[in-house]
Amino acid sequence: MTVKHLIKCHGSEVLVREEDGSYILSIQATTNPLGFGSPLETFSEKEAAIAAAEKFCGLLTAAKERGYYLESGYFVKPDKEKLSVKLCLQQELDENGWISEWISEREQV
Repeated sequence: MTVKHLIKCHGSEVLVREEDGSYILSIQATTNPLGFGSPLETFSEKEAAIAAAEKFCGLLTAAKERGYYLESGYFVKPDKEKLSVKLCLQQELDENGWISEWISEREQV
């Protein structure tokens, strides 16, 4: 298992590690650098995993600005529908780095 990419993001480390030919995007607390973190998504190509890591850090920033927090692979906000990180990584981002259209619809509920 080898770390291929690492980003410091909101007191955490977002990393891409290679394992058995796959690239795993995960997040871990900087206070526990010996762990492997919480897996968020798996990719078959390193470039896709690195792009997703960069996108995730932007999503996390935008989510926190909107009152969401990360819990078990979901962006969570009281009284709102949980948002799957996997699905959010597949969506287009708006000019503020947040998920466009389908998220806006859910936030208005």
